[in-house]
Amino acid sequence: MDGYKNYRTGAYLLIGFAVLLLLAALLTDRWGSLHSLLLMLSTTTFIGGAFLFALGGDDPVRATVAGQFSLQGIAALGGIIHDRGGRGTAVFLPPKSEDGAVMQFIPTARSSGSYTGGADGSALCNGGSGILIEPLAGSMLEDLKRDNNLVLPTEYALLAGAVREVCEDLLSVADQVEVQREGDVVTVTLQNYRFFSGCISRREASPESCALCPCSVCSLIMCMMAEGLGCEVRLQQADLDEGERSVRMGISCSARDSAGVASGSPDL
Repeated sequence: MDGYKNYRTGAYLLIGFAVLLLLAALLTDRWGSLHSLLLMLSTTTFIGGAFLFALGGDDPVRATVAGQFSLQGIAALGGIIHDRGGRGTAVFLPPKSEDGAVMQFIPTARSSGSYTGGADGSALCNGGSGILIEPLAGSMLEDLKRDNNLVLPTEYALLAGAVREVCEDLLSVADQVEVQREGDVVTVTLQNYRFFSGCISRREASPESCALCPCSVCSLIMCMMAEGLGCEVRLQQADLDEGERSVRMGISCSARDSAGVASGSPDL
């Protein structure tokens, strides 16, 4: 019960902060870069709050309602990203330091290599441009570390166990989670996924949106992998099995050398 209260408290705080960010955006120049950044931050924060609210009910929530509620605001965030020129597959970047956080780079042009971010949310990558934002699950991951003593192992086998524990036990978003790897691709399968109906609706509306702007659960899993393994993470594919109500994610992991350039698979 205390865990549910913590989720609800966190949800109210995030949603309240999202409203403040939205008000700040309305007071800035509509066409300025700061306006777009504040809108993205507001939408991201609201989505995180909505997801925690969906998880924090004292009584069971209907799966269809929870599935739709968990995706509230993601379409708006995707629209903002498109308006700023975001295209292709988002890249989850590992923290630059022990006190740093995972960031999400959304390319606006084909690019690879080291990433640098600006204060207005813009980013450069070896001449290519993109958008650098906090992942949807960034605040959720920090809450799990603080409230549930979550530790992200640097070894693949232990990290896979942490992903299972978070999804099955702490958040209860799936009955069973399978984590397998082949080369630099990690496959995560969420069996009897609680928010499956939301995945169906989103896939029908925009098939490419999962790679561009992963939902909160996919974002959380990729944040864990990026931080734990210290690698760049991308969602290669997300397959849905309506019979088993399962989601199968194909996640690529690329290590980075001392210059910050992607250089193949990490030591999994």
